[in-house]
Amino acid sequence: MKTLHMHGSFYDLEDEPTRVTTKLLLGIVGIWFIAALVGGMTGLFSHPNEPPLYVGLFILAPILGFTLAYRASTQVRHALDAVPLRLITLAHVVRFVGIGFVIGVSANVLPAQFGYPAGWGDAIAAFLCLPLAWAIGQKQYSPRMHTLFVAWNIFGMIDLVTAVTLGILYSPSSFGLLRTGISTGL
Repeated sequence: MKTLHMHGSFYDLEDEPTRVTTKLLLGIVGIWFIAALVGGMTGLFSHPNEPPLYVGLFILAPILGFTLAYRASTQVRHALDAVPLRLITLAHVVRFVGIGFVIGVSANVLPAQFGYPAGWGDAIAAFLCLPLAWAIGQKQYSPRMHTLFVAWNIFGMIDLVTAVTLGILYSPSSFGLLRTGISTGL
């Protein structure tokens, strides 16, 4: 079983094809984030009393696409393996936006049953990424560190699945079975 280790350096990639593939993959992720932001701002994900098809598309398409690309392409595997684990871990600092869900509950614009678990879960995952990224940067690898890293990943995945599930169940969509007066549709 592999233990925690750095996979290489983002800035010192071994060859030109790996650098190009890494830039391409980062570009695809960037386009996806921009599309998701624009979709949210334009109401693409908020269709009252209809199934949340675009939400599902924006969640499943990148997962399936990257999984298939990773399995099918050695170049994609090399490019993704070249990104340092510390950088991947530190990227979770963006989950501090979950505090906005807690504020949304306080402002009475999000249901507490969604905002508190999703918001605090994201904030905890973001907070915990900081010492983990620091330890990875210090090359503090041990069985205990490996266990903490795996536990953090499991917690983060459970939080993500919970947030998406509750977000849909409290949405104005036809899947919003738990929606009452306040929904997750902003």
